[in-house]
Amino acid sequence: MKRICFFPGTLSLGGIGKLYINLIEDYSSKGIPVDLFLTKREGVFLDQIPNSVRVFEGKGRASNSILEFIKYLRNEKPCAVISAREYLNIINILCCLTTLNRTKAVVSLHTNQSTEDKYNKDINESGYKNIYFMTLARILYKIPSKIIAVSEGVADDFSYRMGVNRNKIEVIYNPVYKALCPELEVNDSVYEKFIGESNRYIIGVGRLTHQKDFFTLIKSFSLVKKKLNVSLLILGEGPLRDELQDLINQLGLSQSVLLLGYVSNPLYYIKRASLLVVSSKYEGFGNVLVEALGVGTPVVSTDCPSGPSEILERGRYGKLVPVEDAVAMSNAILETLGNKHDSSLLIKRAKDFEVSTIGNQYWSYITS
Repeated sequence: MKRICFFPGTLSLGGIGKLYINLIEDYSSKGIPVDLFLTKREGVFLDQIPNSVRVFEGKGRASNSILEFIKYLRNEKPCAVISAREYLNIINILCCLTTLNRTKAVVSLHTNQSTEDKYNKDINESGYKNIYFMTLARILYKIPSKIIAVSEGVADDFSYRMGVNRNKIEVIYNPVYKALCPELEVNDSVYEKFIGESNRYIIGVGRLTHQKDFFTLIKSFSLVKKKLNVSLLILGEGPLRDELQDLINQLGLSQSVLLLGYVSNPLYYIKRASLLVVSSKYEGFGNVLVEALGVGTPVVSTDCPSGPSEILERGRYGKLVPVEDAVAMSNAILETLGNKHDSSLLIKRAKDFEVSTIGNQYWSYITS
């Protein structure tokens, strides 16, 4: 059977690491030979790598691992290498060229880069701006015959930015939903004390960064709190923790909003929430929306580029609101909390993103 290699850089925390592990576990369970090439053996998902998977390691940084990666390709001869993140995609394309097309470079796209650059510019952070890299990328992205985008919006943006024919890009949504996934109990005294015996709560999940825009979520919650006895729980860590806590204090919400930090089992908290809210300024896909739907929890999301609108089918499975609009978000939250929901309908939608189903789509596309 054909051997496939995953080239994620590391298995650090984040949607891409989780995506790779889900695909690797699925392929391993189906008897497909899988290799994993890491530039550095690190990340929270390392202990989830199946025993049947061969792991190869580079020299730390991606640029320092190129020779090791080429050596791997020449010795092991996988039929295809799947990469993510644009700088790894470029390395993947270059290195696979050395095999004289015996190994296909399969590049995957996970971010609406144009929107990310816009917001990075607004907060004076470096974006995807290096003119030399952009020139090289525009040339090299014309080479691979297999390009995967995680949403239609990401595909459209990439086609526009890189001048790649839109018809060359295959949209395959992320493999997120796992059927019959056993629920793990947690022993979290901080959470239990905050929630109390019967307190309803809204939940937000993600890194505490400008992208996730928990500032707007907190502001919208302050409006909701005036009309409804409900709390807000935010899971995740990041550089904006202190600023978010300052906003919580300024709005007099310290008893109603909890920044719980990183948790290993977010589904435990999502399942018990009355509502999950995604307040992002931009996304590539929006894994947490599928996770919430998969446990029957209603959702509200910003209609940000790109992914949430596609997951929710333009509002059929959850309300969509404009980005950075606290009033519209608070109204959507109040309306959603005031309505009854058919959990089975939400779960049925989540199953469209089942790991095994999406894994089959990847495999069919890669090996065709």
